[in-house]
Amino acid sequence: LENPVRELDRIVLPPQSITIHDRDKIEKRWPAALQFIKDKKLNEHFGPEEGPVGIILQGGMYNSVIRGLQLLGLADSYGNSAIPLYVLNVTYPLVDEEVVAFCAGKKAVLMVEEGHPEYLEQAVATALRRRDIQTVLAGKGTLPIRGDYTAAVLMKGVEKFLGEHAPQYLGNRPPLPSADAVLADPKVKALADVVPARPAGFCTGCPERPIFA
Repeated sequence: LENPVRELDRIVLPPQSITIHDRDKIEKRWPAALQFIKDKKLNEHFGPEEGPVGIILQGGMYNSVIRGLQLLGLADSYGNSAIPLYVLNVTYPLVDEEVVAFCAGKKAVLMVEEGHPEYLEQAVATALRRRDIQTVLAGKGTLPIRGDYTAAVLMKGVEKFLGEHAPQYLGNRPPLPSADAVLADPKVKALADVVPARPAGFCTGCPERPIFA
């Protein structure tokens, strides 16, 4: 107590604490996270390796994107896509090298990102511009700025994207039955007798779940 020593690394208030954590994050944790993502191949590729256009999407959007492509005749029910897909199962941190490798040589790429602002679209644009990759990046505008990205919404967005950048992919759209015809089918009506009614729910762990219950 008579001769106190000032130990800066034990100060828990900014700016000292921020400096220590930032240095550890930038120099150690961030590079380690990027290397882990690459080593474990957490982000996935589907469809052909090469193509004039491609789609980058959040991992949670994969099923809806495949369904939208299926409605356009560009994918089957097993997930085989005619268009290259880069699926971001890890959206942060973004692996710039993987993004650039996917976009290089392509005329245009569509960023499928639900929600707003378009954080991923901005990050991808920055990665491309810093490396002078001239691939056109489409996203919000081609797709709605707000709302749920259902299969129908994605189908229309992808159709618009392809119409502008790769119209040769269009024209294979299979004929679709009308919604009224599907609902009028006796087999569909019979489902009401065997499938129990289920109210809307929230994901396990959602803080709104007990309020809804």
